Amino acid sequence: MLVEINLLPKKEPKRKSQLLWVILALLITLLLIGLFIWQSTTKKAELEATENSLEMTTNLVNTYNQKLDNYKNSESVQSLESAINWANNQSVDYVLFLQELTKNLPERGFIQELKVSDDLTTSMIIQFDTKSDAAYYLNSLLDISWVDEALLTEAKSTDTLENKISDQVDQAIDILKQAEVEPRYFASYEFVLNKAKLRDEMEKKKEDNEKGEDSP
Repeated sequence: MLVEINLLPKKEPKRKSQLLWVILALLITLLLIGLFIWQSTTKKAELEATENSLEMTTNLVNTYNQKLDNYKNSESVQSLESAINWANNQSVDYVLFLQELTKNLPERGFIQELKVSDDLTTSMIIQFDTKSDAAYYLNSLLDISWVDEALLTEAKSTDTLENKISDQVDQAIDILKQAEVEPRYFASYEFVLNKAKLRDEMEKKKEDNEKGEDSP
């Protein structure tokens, strides 16, 4: 009597193979969804930081315009002419001022605070990705003709600065935490604004613009 013995392994059912493919496709889909959500949240955090920086810049310009208006309004009618002369002598182009301060910022560098005192001492708090960005920006400040005595007074990560600087900085830190972004660095700078050199720069740019308009 003959007995057939089949030593070859039995083929796996097709159903099991199909199930594995379904699980693999599901895992890939979930991974792509998670990546999309992470990127969307990160971009939202960066957009909010940019909007905060823009709002702070607008408030700064409005504040100094208001100071100038208050000064003019406080003078009597007889001294109005002298008030206008004073304003012309003291005026500073804060648009140029802010353009120069922001043009050398890295792609994800944002000014969180900017204050100019009556003696033209300027203090800033800027958000960076790394400490090296903060050091590089200090060098760019020193290259500006109307910036005197620029100093990097402090550079710390978001983990050590929370609840220690200001409400605006705390708000920026909260945005980063909600987006689960890696800790950023907040650098504090101080420098003296040389108003005479800034006015010279304003005049130079004005002359260059006029020459450009006159040229064919």
